[in-house]
Amino acid sequence: MKQMARTLLLLLTLFTLSGCYFTDVESSQIGIETNRGEVSDIKQAGGHQNLNPFSELSKIDVSAKTLEWSDPDLVTADKQPIGVTIAVTYARKRDRDSILLMWNQYRGEAISDDLLMQQVNNRIPSVAKTVTARYTLDELLGTAQGEEASGRSVIQQDLSERFGPELEEFGVQLLDIRVSNFAPEQSYLDLLREKANVGLEREIATQRTLQLQEQLKQEEAQTEIELERARRQNEVNQELSRVYDTSDRYFELERLRLLQGVVGDNDKIYFVPPGTDLTLILGGQNGQIIDTGDTGGTEPTP
Repeated sequence: MKQMARTLLLLLTLFTLSGCYFTDVESSQIGIETNRGEVSDIKQAGGHQNLNPFSELSKIDVSAKTLEWSDPDLVTADKQPIGVTIAVTYARKRDRDSILLMWNQYRGEAISDDLLMQQVNNRIPSVAKTVTARYTLDELLGTAQGEEASGRSVIQQDLSERFGPELEEFGVQLLDIRVSNFAPEQSYLDLLREKANVGLEREIATQRTLQLQEQLKQEEAQTEIELERARRQNEVNQELSRVYDTSDRYFELERLRLLQGVVGDNDKIYFVPPGTDLTLILGGQNGQIIDTGDTGGTEPTP
């Protein structure tokens, strides 16, 4: 009886200390089942169990990770110093071959996110220096013109094509890589600022020239209109002059029309005989007599 109890206790202890498992694998994880230390299966997300006392299940995080790398002392193709900051997003690959590669050859990186980040970070400098040295400073900054124009999108594509295979060597997938900052020397930025100002001044001068040209065109058009009006009025005046020459009555009517309204209701008209020296003028509004000076003639009787 005692022997049976010891046997049951031993079996219970072995069962308790064994690697059998009852666990869940999350969607951001991959499970690696091992039997006596050898990989026996790869488990996807879900609930899993195994009563084999020699089976164990390790979980690998396959979610996306991001790191930022920077170097202030890179050199461009035209030997210009530049600082570069690169953001990298990566993740452990989910396929069986990549999982086994990482588990068997990069066990630390498979389990530790910190070690994985260090491994990724160590691969960036050589790629960044190679890519930076392929482009001029203007091309990196996107300020080059014509066929030499590159821009950040082209640079990032070049980085991705070169860095992706580097990560796949130890079972990691490159999800994204982008240049978050280019930092040229201040002297270069000053030159760019001066260039931009010159371009702006040139553009303003061009706009002003166009404005003055347009204004001149409008003035010329206005002059043509006024000249045309003057020519037409002159033709009218010439035609009227012919009418006045041929008709005394029409001339007299026009003269009277022009005189209409010259004399007000309170004004007085004095008819002075020819040869009379006029020394006084009568104001039309208030009847005031103004002395205009003695001309030696006879003063008229008021």
